[in-house]
Amino acid sequence: MKNLPSILIAALLALFLIGEISAAGNSGNTEPGKAIAFMAEAIKHAEMAKTHKAHAEHIHKHAEASLEYVKKVEAEAIENENSEGRVHITESIRHLVEAINHAKAGHADIASEHVTDALEEMRQFTTR
Repeated sequence: MKNLPSILIAALLALFLIGEISAAGNSGNTEPGKAIAFMAEAIKHAEMAKTHKAHAEHIHKHAEASLEYVKKVEAEAIENENSEGRVHITESIRHLVEAINHAKAGHADIASEHVTDALEEMRQFTTR
């Protein structure tokens, strides 16, 4: 009975330390905040591209910036083995590449449609 408080304190300390070690071990595996931050930047640039519907050169510039960020998200998804999110990332990349190609050709209306489709995929990634 005399050792009961000592045993309880030791048990609580052990539980606390195990929890801290477990949390520290998992923090290196996944960084969803980093991918979400990159995707937020990609969405911001895609929305800017969308506001320039009639100007192919502006769509081109912002779609390329958006594509750079989506590729960073793709790298994070591959690193963290996020297969669900990669479907949306792949589709958004495909639409952004199409938007860039059409913007280069001067087809602002078609490029804008692809940016809209890319935005849809990006938003689905962030809400999953």
